[in-house]
Amino acid sequence: MLLTDSPVFAVGLMIAGLAAGMVFYFFRLKKEGLPGITVLWTALLGVLLGLIASKAGYLVHDLGSNLFDGYFDEMLSLDPTTLSFVCGCAGMTAGAALAAKIGGIRTGKALDLFAAPGCVMICLARVAEGWMDYIGLGNPVEAGWLKFFPLSRTNAWGDAYLNVFVLEALTALVCLVPALRRQTADRRDGAVFERTAVCLLGAQICWEMLLQYPYIRAFVTSFVSLEQVWCAVLLLWIMIRGCIRGKRWWPLPAAAALLGISAFFQFFRDNKISFVFEEGWEKILEHSGTIAIAAFVLVSAGLVFCGLKAVSPAKEKNS
Repeated sequence: MLLTDSPVFAVGLMIAGLAAGMVFYFFRLKKEGLPGITVLWTALLGVLLGLIASKAGYLVHDLGSNLFDGYFDEMLSLDPTTLSFVCGCAGMTAGAALAAKIGGIRTGKALDLFAAPGCVMICLARVAEGWMDYIGLGNPVEAGWLKFFPLSRTNAWGDAYLNVFVLEALTALVCLVPALRRQTADRRDGAVFERTAVCLLGAQICWEMLLQYPYIRAFVTSFVSLEQVWCAVLLLWIMIRGCIRGKRWWPLPAAAALLGISAFFQFFRDNKISFVFEEGWEKILEHSGTIAIAAFVLVSAGLVFCGLKAVSPAKEKNS
């Protein structure tokens, strides 16, 4: 394949991403006149809590099985295939929030400033997946318009596979836009972070669907990965908080419906619902992969839209 398995380079790239993010965070704090020592606490606590959360997030799939059958090796393993990326990001965020408390900074303010550096770290960490063997590798690509580097990679037999990690890295770069955008209508602390988080989570639900079987992160069912579940849980949690604050409720049922639609197209892509269609639908089923990719992108766009509406400021009523 065009990219090879090189764990040392991948780890180095992830460390570089952490360093770049912390330097970026330092300058953002200093620009606001906030103590720069918070960066050191963020790095220490963020890495520690990130590792703990990423391992705990993965081990959930073992509850009731291997974890309690005497197989404890996975609990101490740092193999990337036994770590939850989404939960790791949540742990890193918790570390940044705790560091803000130690530094005497408002948590929401600190997270707003941390959002952009967090996107930088995520971007480089996703790129690092390209040198971790099959992590971040998608399903075989049939459509000719998808067979080009870096969107896909080709093996020695001419088979092309989607580079999902590239899409994930580009998503993090795009999310720098809401992360760097200053608030105008809503000056509430934490609003920038929430806006960035719903964009990342909504998009990641789509990208997780494109990963090659078996999913790097464990299954909850035969077609939904554990990472998708964590993304949905965190997204809905942020949306519920926003809906309560803004007293608007339509984004929640809309998001739930979109998640259901995504499950349908997951079945559709895997041809698990072919029995529903009549014989005249064979041509459509032959292109189920391409149709499913388009559907996943539209679903994620809808989830991001619902999430942004949920966390947007409430409109003031005219007296």
